[in-house]
Amino acid sequence: MFINTKQSIGVCGRNSENPYGRINTNEPRYPSVFSDLTRKEMTGLLEYLYSSKELNLTRFRNATIRSNYLYLAEMFMPSKTAVLNYIDDGYSKPPREAHVVLIRGGDPKPNVLEIVVGPLPFPNGHRLFPYRQQPIPFFQRPFTSVESISQKLKEHIDKEFGRPLYELYGGNLINCGNKCLDVGLFAEVPISKNDEKSFAWYSFNQNSEHKLLRPVDFSVYVEINFKMLKILKIWFNGRLFQNWKQVWDYYLRNKRRIKKTRFPEESDNISLSMHRRGQPPFSKPLRNPSQISPDGKRYNIKGRQVTYMFWKFDISMSIFTGPRLFDIRFNGQRIAYEISIQELTSFYSGYKPMEHYFNFFDVRLLLGLQSKYLEPGVDCPIDATYIGSYFVDRGSDVPIYNARSFCVFELNTETPLRRHHSKSSHRFYEGMVSVVLIVRTIITAGNYDYIIDYIFYQTGGIEVKVSASGVIIATYHGRQNPYSFEISENLMGLIHQHLYHFKVDMDIKGRNNRFETLDIENDVVASNEKPNSKINQIKFERKLKATEKQAAYKHNFQQPKLLVISNNNIKDRFGNTPGYRILNTGLTHNIRPQRTGNEPGISWSNYQVAITKRKESEPVSSSIYQHTNPEQPIVRFQDFIDDDENIVDKDIVAWITMGFYHIPTKEDLPMTHTPGTVQSFFLLPFNYFDENPAMSSRNAIRIDPIDVKGETKSVKVERYGVRKENACKPPKNYNDKVIKDDPCLVVQCL
Repeated sequence: MFINTKQSIGVCGRNSENPYGRINTNEPRYPSVFSDLTRKEMTGLLEYLYSSKELNLTRFRNATIRSNYLYLAEMFMPSKTAVLNYIDDGYSKPPREAHVVLIRGGDPKPNVLEIVVGPLPFPNGHRLFPYRQQPIPFFQRPFTSVESISQKLKEHIDKEFGRPLYELYGGNLINCGNKCLDVGLFAEVPISKNDEKSFAWYSFNQNSEHKLLRPVDFSVYVEINFKMLKILKIWFNGRLFQNWKQVWDYYLRNKRRIKKTRFPEESDNISLSMHRRGQPPFSKPLRNPSQISPDGKRYNIKGRQVTYMFWKFDISMSIFTGPRLFDIRFNGQRIAYEISIQELTSFYSGYKPMEHYFNFFDVRLLLGLQSKYLEPGVDCPIDATYIGSYFVDRGSDVPIYNARSFCVFELNTETPLRRHHSKSSHRFYEGMVSVVLIVRTIITAGNYDYIIDYIFYQTGGIEVKVSASGVIIATYHGRQNPYSFEISENLMGLIHQHLYHFKVDMDIKGRNNRFETLDIENDVVASNEKPNSKINQIKFERKLKATEKQAAYKHNFQQPKLLVISNNNIKDRFGNTPGYRILNTGLTHNIRPQRTGNEPGISWSNYQVAITKRKESEPVSSSIYQHTNPEQPIVRFQDFIDDDENIVDKDIVAWITMGFYHIPTKEDLPMTHTPGTVQSFFLLPFNYFDENPAMSSRNAIRIDPIDVKGETKSVKVERYGVRKENACKPPKNYNDKVIKDDPCLVVQCL
């Protein structure tokens, strides 16, 4: 067969007759009950806040630590009952309101206040944010640039010890040109006394790409209050000092023996940088394989609502916790009301005093705000759809815009979703490739980048996946220790544990659900063939969990079990109840003793899955204040369980913990790669459908023999009307031009 190479090949795209591929990501004129704040609503909110004499707010650019100022705001979700009454039963739409956090340094007793402002878009009043102590003590406030802590600290240290630091590490703290020493990390030390003071360790690094991989052996312990910064302790050259005189005395006695660290010279081939270097695997530049959509996009997006095959759901971006989905339905039936991240944490250990407090609650960094940019062809496929998010941020008088905070795309995994090759009397082949829809966000939380995927299968299953990349937290090695390897000269990457927490509000055929385990047990039965002998096999026993304490699941390999949420009010003709199974493949165990250190703030990490009765007073498992007072965190997840409410045939929520331990090695330089860091949990149908719903797909293949007079002459290939050939080429990619014309999409614009 000859192919006419002169024939024009068209560009892949949507056929006008195709009901899919209709993409409109513009803000809706009339936002849904799940929509994030619109620009119009944000504008009205800011006008109300700054005109309120009662709130007495100073704009952030003019604020000092003694000012009242806006920290952030986002959509305040109405009660679930009000939402479902509206979308299911036709009741009036709940008013749209904003959740606002104010830092009030100007009050007679400084504090942090959370309020609800509404109705939007033209607010006329506010009230206290419910279900939380108000006001919040000032020492638990998030630090902001208003306080200028890093700059004040560098100026102070430069006066006290700047010259020795330059001689040892080749850079200055101020007026440094292109050879600067800068604050690398700060670790807040938990306290419980409300005396308007905070305490933190600050480390220092050579400010060259990437500065976290260029630590120096110097850090300071600082008291922070209204009046001043006070340095209480100094770590220098492997020793702890109580004051600057001790540091100077030590330095003058030992300066010839103290090891110097040369300031790195800037070049493309500099070690530890992220520039390509080394022998490439191909002698010529060759393009990667890529995926095309020959018939165009097979999903629709209207505003923030996505429809794909039998799936339908709403996308939202919380400024606190990042990506979340609402009202997830399959074939019109609600599977879950909400799936959302609650917290991303990393807990480190080391031999230096500062390293004892490297415990990071990333919600404090405002995860939604850190979902800033997705690069086509790397972070997402070339043909993905990008969705932006608007935020009310303290530093801007107008809503800020992250243009690519989400991407949505279909992915052909090139793995069979199912297949069978029968060679017996029923001779056939049947199979179907697994093609999924993915909603992706990548959160850059300080040094780590977390790739968050919500994955929708044609089977009715959902996967939630987290992959980690980015730059490790590295400190000065100094000496051998049980917390790290020396992975580059004077460089160690500390052992740490990543912990992720998710909320899954399941609604299986309604809100009255129950949780049970199917415990896998040994079953001993008599042998029919051999008298007096036994056969060991396995069986399952259904165990209903009646209360929240019974439903707090800690994985035990000696007691395997399946975890199922179901609706006992509905039965099929066989007596089965429809349900969904929770499969957590990202299991991790937190070995820290309970009620020690920061554990009360992450008490959820003691359970791989916990089931609680849904309450409006328990909307989240963490907060932006979580790390400052370990004995009395603002949100204590263990309280959700300890009241031990009945959860049989109630509206229940699953809280799922994933994570892994990481001991950095040389291969983590200059960046950690994703293989081996991927963690997932699945929500899988469990007697929910009469059969697997993916059987309805046309994107399958069936091959049957054609027999003539007892001999196989050929085969019949059934593709159910779907064309095999791809007679089109992918559209051109203009992304490099887009980012050159608008560099603020990618880099922090000056």
